[in-house]
Amino acid sequence: MPRSPANQTMRIQALQAAGLSDVEIATKLQIGLPTVRRVLSPPAAAKPRAPRPAPAERPRRRVAIIDGPSPVDIHVGRQVRLYRTVAGLSQTQLAESIGLTFQQVQKYERGGNRISASKLVQIAQVLGTPVTAFFEGLEGEASTANEPGIMLRREAIELSRAYERIASTDLRQSLMDLFHRLGDKLTVPATKARKAAR
Repeated sequence: MPRSPANQTMRIQALQAAGLSDVEIATKLQIGLPTVRRVLSPPAAAKPRAPRPAPAERPRRRVAIIDGPSPVDIHVGRQVRLYRTVAGLSQTQLAESIGLTFQQVQKYERGGNRISASKLVQIAQVLGTPVTAFFEGLEGEASTANEPGIMLRREAIELSRAYERIASTDLRQSLMDLFHRLGDKLTVPATKARKAAR
């Protein structure tokens, strides 16, 4: 009849108390030495694991739908619109030349969609401008989403293009004199102009 593990453990412990070595106990009981040793020296209780440190909170990724467009994307989009106007291209023409729809170009120019680096390079090539031109004035302009400066520059570009179409040299010179006189008379400090625009 096989011995139960509990009886065997008690016999091993009794023989150890009588002064027998583990080898002698194994020989006397005709069991394996590893079994005797397992009973005589049970494994040490596992040490409790130290609690894991809480993971550092990662900054939340900016999401345009929740946070609105990034000021940088708005600035770059405005610059694209500005240089597209200078080049005399419509949104559709620019879109076709870079393999997009005009709605995508429209979203780029509003800052709703971020322009990838490869598309920005393509746009720069089509508009004949360096990529860095899209980032000019970023520090001053990106901080305010509704800065009027971009519209003033756009009007100046359109005015310049209309001026270039005038064939008469005398008329162009007369207009230039008029602009200078008006500019001298109507110049107001920038802070007053901004307050008036509001």
